[in-house]
Amino acid sequence: MKPLHKRKSPKFNYWVFISSSIVLLTLSFLSLIWFQKQKETNRWISHTYEVKLKIEKCFGLLLEAESNQRGFLMSRDSSYLQHVRNAESLLLTTLAQLKALIADNKNQLENFNNLQALILSRITRLQFMLDVSSQAKPSVFSPALAPGKEIMDSVHNKIKIMEAAEDALLSQRSFFKQTEDYRVITFIVLFSVLAFAILMWSFVKIKNENSLRVRAQMDANLLENLVNERTTEIKNINKVLQDQNEKLERKNRDLTSFTHIASHDLKEPLRKIEMFTGRFIQTNPDHVNDASRQLLDKITYQTKRMQDLIESILKYAQTDDETQGFKQINLNETAITAMESLSEIIKEKNAIISIQHLPVIRCNPDQMTQVFINLLGNGLKYSKPGIPPHLEINATRLADKNNPDPAQHSGWKIDFCDNGIGFEETYAKKIFEIFQRLHSNDEYPGTGIGLAICKKIIENHRGSITATSTLGKGSVFSLILPSDTIES
Repeated sequence: MKPLHKRKSPKFNYWVFISSSIVLLTLSFLSLIWFQKQKETNRWISHTYEVKLKIEKCFGLLLEAESNQRGFLMSRDSSYLQHVRNAESLLLTTLAQLKALIADNKNQLENFNNLQALILSRITRLQFMLDVSSQAKPSVFSPALAPGKEIMDSVHNKIKIMEAAEDALLSQRSFFKQTEDYRVITFIVLFSVLAFAILMWSFVKIKNENSLRVRAQMDANLLENLVNERTTEIKNINKVLQDQNEKLERKNRDLTSFTHIASHDLKEPLRKIEMFTGRFIQTNPDHVNDASRQLLDKITYQTKRMQDLIESILKYAQTDDETQGFKQINLNETAITAMESLSEIIKEKNAIISIQHLPVIRCNPDQMTQVFINLLGNGLKYSKPGIPPHLEINATRLADKNNPDPAQHSGWKIDFCDNGIGFEETYAKKIFEIFQRLHSNDEYPGTGIGLAICKKIIENHRGSITATSTLGKGSVFSLILPSDTIES
């Protein structure tokens, strides 16, 4: 058959998309960072201008207060006093605002404290001159104004120092802003060029991809013919499978019919035989001798055995591989439930049952309980005469050969050990077949289905069951449960 043309993988489209997205996201992220830096730089520049305005305003208000003081001293007009007080009040407020603005600048805060001391000193002297103005003539105040001028000169010098410091900060921040602006422009240009390069590369790739589509269409037509051929083959296979499924359904219907007959039509005559036999003995006690009574007892016993056999067959037939009933079960609790079901025979034989720590698994609870009952019952039944049975259940992790991690394992091995009569190793597989028994019913009564049920249940759980034994020394029944059945 002609090989299909191998088309170039279109994964580069995804890489183009991812690369473009990364470039755009990076550019957006850096732009956001740069915007925040620019915003912060502008804020500090505005802050510097605001500090300078507050400094100038402080000096202007101080000059205004001094000018209105002189006006009052020269004219004795009381309106000047109100202007002095307003200027002083506004000056104190402006000083507080200025201090808040430079609170993060240690040097400027020290300059401010000196400036504030000078301004407060000047305000105090202004107030003093106003207070004594009523006791002297205006000509007397001229010599007293000289110290105030010295204070104002100091204030002016200190203001120049603070303004010079703010000018230095303003120059530094303006330079930083210009540098950041240049850096932003540079990065934007570089990323734009990169984005354009990716775009052009994408264009070339897409153009090449379009040239391959014609060849890909030819491949698709050839593939369609192959699919049609395979479809015809699959239809034929499905027809065979459908026929087999119909046969299987017929067998299942036959099995269902058999189960119905076994549970009703076969068991009903046995119940009648048992009932009529008992009624015959009760209604004719004088006409039944010992020999007849023994025969009737044998009939009753065989009837009961037949009923047990039918029940075992039904239980075996009803054991399916459905997993819908699976849930998390602690096998320690399952063992206790099985022991409670066998409590009478355990007490009768003075049996000792030891249970080590068993795992928690996902399983069908009823089926797994039946396995424990059958295996424990088997150990109790085939015990040595006169020796109390000693049964032990233990669990062992199975190492996973494909995973060196000791925490990982491929499943569990659960052993049921007993000290019973045992059996020859050649029968290790035969005992799991239905109706296969190693002893007569008189020696050890039973139906020969219990171990077959155990095998079917364990296989339903995708596991296996084996037996090892030495005649006269007991037996070990081992369950292997795979990892996909294990919960913890």
